[in-house]
Amino acid sequence: MVVIAFEGKSDGEFFNSLLETYKLEKNRVNYYDFGGKDNLFNISHKFYDEIESNLSKIDKILLVVDADNEKDPNPNRGYKASEKKLIEIIQDLDFDVEIDYYIMCDIQKEGNLESFLLSILDNEQKKCIDKFRDCYKYDLSDKWAYNTFYKQKKYPFDFNHENFNPLKQKLQNLFKEEK
Repeated sequence: MVVIAFEGKSDGEFFNSLLETYKLEKNRVNYYDFGGKDNLFNISHKFYDEIESNLSKIDKILLVVDADNEKDPNPNRGYKASEKKLIEIIQDLDFDVEIDYYIMCDIQKEGNLESFLLSILDNEQKKCIDKFRDCYKYDLSDKWAYNTFYKQKKYPFDFNHENFNPLKQKLQNLFKEEK
């Protein structure tokens, strides 16, 4: 069994779609929706106790969080701060299994799952969203843009786009049997 722990419910649907696309054994996955980044960063969270009690059945763990924006006043926001906290959590957990992490963001290393997905759109689609944002004259988040224009299409994204390669590699490694 492998564990994928993440911060929100839409992440589970996303990973199910990815695992199907990459032909990975999604029946070997136990998902843990921590209900927020701060919960995933809380080493005392009940899910970590549950994972620890099942370590004998777990081969590997992948922790997934959004980078968010480093301008956010929370000290664990932004790519570098998120990465630092993930490394700290992995060390503090001290589980006797391989634990890796992935940070969802755009190519500027900011944002969230939706920012990551929008980053792989073709230039024409990106220009369309940018034009709408300019006309609307309000700050519209990537989450808003994704939910407004793309959510209904159930991931109309090319999961073989080069931006997916690092995540694809992490997922393939998660399922790779150690010899």
